[in-house]
Amino acid sequence: MRTDEKSFRELYRQICLLEDTELVAKTNPREVFDFPPDEKLDGFLTYAHVTENNFVFEILAGAQISAGRVKVFPASYKKSKKFKRGEVADAEIKILTADYSVAFRDRIQLITDRKPDAAREQTRLIKTIDDFRHPDYPDDVAIYFFGENHRPELLWVRCKSVDENILTGELLVEPRQNFDVHAGDNVKFGVAEVNAQNILIHLPR
Repeated sequence: MRTDEKSFRELYRQICLLEDTELVAKTNPREVFDFPPDEKLDGFLTYAHVTENNFVFEILAGAQISAGRVKVFPASYKKSKKFKRGEVADAEIKILTADYSVAFRDRIQLITDRKPDAAREQTRLIKTIDDFRHPDYPDDVAIYFFGENHRPELLWVRCKSVDENILTGELLVEPRQNFDVHAGDNVKFGVAEVNAQNILIHLPR
């Protein structure tokens, strides 16, 4: 299955094998390894997470695949090479077993230790807003704004925090209509059912 056929929730915080020889060929091995392996690689073992609002796959190791078995060549702890989701949309992807989580536990801990924004991380755990996330920027969600004598307007908001099912985020674009908010403002929003369908709606002050 290709990367773009998997959802954010399926991939988030998982160890993923990206099998793509073209991806390997265009990756400088010295950005990944202290001592690049002599063996030919078929792909990379990666950890899927969010950094600087981008959904990324960070390399844990090079991978050589033979008869369905994966031989790994660990990446340098001193280096960090990431692929944005859009860059690997066509790559074949496979989520690996928990055994690999144990093997790369220390490296994954180094990655998670770089995430100081605990409030935003909490919003990434909310499954009910997954359908509204941007596939490449999962902190960004599509929200409907309503107002008297206004047409509903769908706008992008970047999640910042959540408190008792009410989310707060930064409005990323200027509305075409006057909702008394502007790009850069913090707005509150939540899940609502409209015509038997869940949507995200702006909650006015």
